[in-house]
Amino acid sequence: MAAIARIAGNPEDLETLDAYCATGSLRRAADLLHLHHSSVARRLEQIAKTLGIELTEPTGLIRAGLALTAWRLLDE
Repeated sequence: MAAIARIAGNPEDLETLDAYCATGSLRRAADLLHLHHSSVARRLEQIAKTLGIELTEPTGLIRAGLALTAWRLLDE
């Protein structure tokens, strides 16, 4: 969750992670964000480095989604 707080300073990163966690797909997240899939891939690469999670792995995607949800719950 601390890593989520670090990316929360950049709304685009938070929005990208949220879209990717919601869809589970790079291309669907790109469609949702109205971006090219390569732009989303670059963002996710940076986000993954910050989080220390491999977002392309199913367990990484689940961990990121849980951390994002927990961060939001604690932020409220």
